[in-house]
Amino acid sequence: MLECKNIYYHVDKFILEDFSMKVENSQYVGLLGPSGSGKSVILEIIAGLRHQDSGQIFLGKDDLIDVSALPPQKRNCGYLFQDYALFPHKNVFENISYPLRYVKTPLEPLSESDKKELVYNISKSFNITDLLHRMPENLSGGEKQRVALARTLITKPDVLLLDEPLSALDAPLRKASLELFSSLAHDGLSIVHVTHDIEEINSVSDYIIQMTDR
Repeated sequence: MLECKNIYYHVDKFILEDFSMKVENSQYVGLLGPSGSGKSVILEIIAGLRHQDSGQIFLGKDDLIDVSALPPQKRNCGYLFQDYALFPHKNVFENISYPLRYVKTPLEPLSESDKKELVYNISKSFNITDLLHRMPENLSGGEKQRVALARTLITKPDVLLLDEPLSALDAPLRKASLELFSSLAHDGLSIVHVTHDIEEINSVSDYIIQMTDR
């Protein structure tokens, strides 16, 4: 679950004022609007990449916790960037396993065998086990997206933030990706999907928030 309460953020001439939103488990919410309306800014505030001037952010699977002052690595939040942001110098296995360096068991960090098992399992679910030793430069657009999504979801986040995730894909891959995102929501994940194209999210969203460029 995710809840934003009365978020205010100001930088240069841009102002995001009194923004509130609530996303339940399994809900798929679209943020729709033109460039400059603040869609990506909202995702960055939720993820902790920007800090709001006022207002609160709550995250949680069962009980909501105030994460407003926590750094990004302390928020159980998955962020799929528009360009996927894969590390070009790391292979697919290393990209997917990277977030696990911040995951700890109650007593100690994850063992290497545990990490390998987690990477293999999530790679299998996205049908990319045969890509684990490839470098990002040798992947197609669809493969890069699945690798980035596997990396984002390996820590089992409470919410998935999608920032224009379909912009680099052709029509068949866009359709397949939407079906994948929708299935993740049906499995219990809260999703916020940023786009400027209503046709992209009209069929999958539980509701859509229209942003305006003031």
